[in-house]
Amino acid sequence: MRRRLTAVLWVLVILTACLSGCKREKESSGIEEISLEETDEEDVSDGADEEPEKEEDVICVYVCGQVASPGVYELPAGARVYQAIESAGGTLDGAVPESLNLAQLAEDGQKVYVPSREEAAAVPGETASPSPEQGAGKVNLNTAGLEELMTLTGIGQTRAEAIITYREEEGGFRAPEDIMNVDGIKEGIYEKLKDEITV
Repeated sequence: MRRRLTAVLWVLVILTACLSGCKREKESSGIEEISLEETDEEDVSDGADEEPEKEEDVICVYVCGQVASPGVYELPAGARVYQAIESAGGTLDGAVPESLNLAQLAEDGQKVYVPSREEAAAVPGETASPSPEQGAGKVNLNTAGLEELMTLTGIGQTRAEAIITYREEEGGFRAPEDIMNVDGIKEGIYEKLKDEITV
């Protein structure tokens, strides 16, 4: 009988030790799971904080010519040409920024070239006098320079350059309405400036 009681007691002791060991393992594994969940939540929150920085809209503009620091500059979307020039440190002595449309919206990938006085004077037709047929105040599409073309209603630097390119490639304009053959100039713009131009 004593041997049986002793054996039963040993069995109870062993079972108690095993059960207490299992509980400890469960508690320790529960702590590890909680720490992993906390780490995942931190990672998610960190990623959420970084997203707004990518949403900011910027454009890249190449500013060169008679400016203090030529180069490619990042500007906020909706910036103007004059802001691009300011980003490049402003103009140098002898620059002719008025040959550009400083109020024009800058575009992504645009090249803003600030000419010198000599370069501005070398533009064909820049100083040409109007012929008698032109009449007062009319711009001759075949002889006007970049700056003069930019005085026309609806014509900025890009369209003025397109007009010069067209007349060089096509040998000039034969009639005022031929301006509608230039890229970016359609009937709506022609109707606004038809009384300002001649050939």
